[in-house]
Amino acid sequence: MSITLEQDLMEIIIDINKKLESLQKDVTDIKIELTEVKGKQEVLKVEMNALKEDIKSIKISQKAQIWTLVWVLIWTLIGILITVIVSFLAAGGKFIISGSL
Repeated sequence: MSITLEQDLMEIIIDINKKLESLQKDVTDIKIELTEVKGKQEVLKVEMNALKEDIKSIKISQKAQIWTLVWVLIWTLIGILITVIVSFLAAGGKFIISGSL
C-alpha cells in the first residue's frame, strides 16, 4: 500500500509541477505582451504630441494668412481710393463717368 501511495503522490507532484510550469509560461507571455503594449502606448503618446504641435502650427499659419489677406484688402481699397482721388483732381474736380469732358 505504501508503494501505491508513493506512486500516487509522485504522480500528483509531477502533475502539479507541469501545471506550475504552464502557469509560469502564461505569466511570462502576459509580461511580454504587457511590455509590448506599453511600448505601443509610448509610441502613441509621441505621435499625439506631434499631432498637437502640427495643429498648433496650422492654427498659427491660418491666423497669419487671414491677417495677410486683411492687409491686402485694406491696401487694395486704399489704392482704389487714391486712384479715384487722383483721377478726380486730375479732371479738375469733375467726376468723369463716360470718359469725355
